[in-house]
Amino acid sequence: MDILLNPEQTAARLPWAPLVDEIEALLTDASVSVPPRTVLPMAAGAFLFAMPGCDARTAMTKLITFTPANMGTGRPTIQGDVTVFDVASGERPLILDGPTVTARRTAAVTALAARWLAPDLNGPMLIVGAGVQGQAHIEVFAAALGVTQFRIASRRRASAEALAEHARGLGLQAEVVDDADAALADCPLAATCTPASEVVLRAAPRADAFIAAVGAFTPQMVEIDAELCRRIAAQGRIVVDSRDAGHEAGDLLQAGLDVDAMPALADIVRAQQTARAEGGPVLFKSCGWAGWDLAAARLAVQARAGR
Repeated sequence: MDILLNPEQTAARLPWAPLVDEIEALLTDASVSVPPRTVLPMAAGAFLFAMPGCDARTAMTKLITFTPANMGTGRPTIQGDVTVFDVASGERPLILDGPTVTARRTAAVTALAARWLAPDLNGPMLIVGAGVQGQAHIEVFAAALGVTQFRIASRRRASAEALAEHARGLGLQAEVVDDADAALADCPLAATCTPASEVVLRAAPRADAFIAAVGAFTPQMVEIDAELCRRIAAQGRIVVDSRDAGHEAGDLLQAGLDVDAMPALADIVRAQQTARAEGGPVLFKSCGWAGWDLAAARLAVQARAGR
């Protein structure tokens, strides 16, 4: 059996709803060990990421590059692999496609956060950014949470139209909007999935809003306006994906907020505590964590074993 999986084979091992459930299960697994990831800046704004993690049975390391200069060239911005090991034997049963794992686990984490935190899961959902993450978020919110209506905003209308057509091909309702801020008033769900080179959301949120900020993963990157971050902190709740966000969440750091004092998604899941009863808008800040890749590796190994 081949151990090196292409993007299609990798995606087949990571179906949306089971992936969301596996990420949730990982957060309550005491055997999970995930050290801080290594991020090596390279020339022209590129980065090299080394992200290991393990539990009692499975170990993995994701090694990928992020190359912003590839945007619009036909070359992917994320390239690399996730190498999976069996802890007991030390054998390497799988090598997964890194960009596919990154896209699917990132969107699945957002869906898990929405499951726990979103006051209104009925939609419509606003997607800002029509790239890989925009598509992944539409797919997971439809497959795992039953959202059927989407609004799509992008700097490139052609990309937004193509993503809307993809969504319609899945049997969903999707339309392109020119003004993301204006659309936010009609959407209780939103996700910003951009390269995080500029602010893309500024408008005051709905009282029942769930906004996931996905694009920024360095202190210099930003998608959400600083005043909007501060407003949600004062009127609602901000939750981060992991403790690593304390030095990576550009949106929140640039707003002058104390990120280390904010709850992480694991805190919510372990305490079995939703934010719905507290009222007010919710901002979920996602920066990325190797634990999410470990969850994907665990699910892929289960699929290989036929379970």
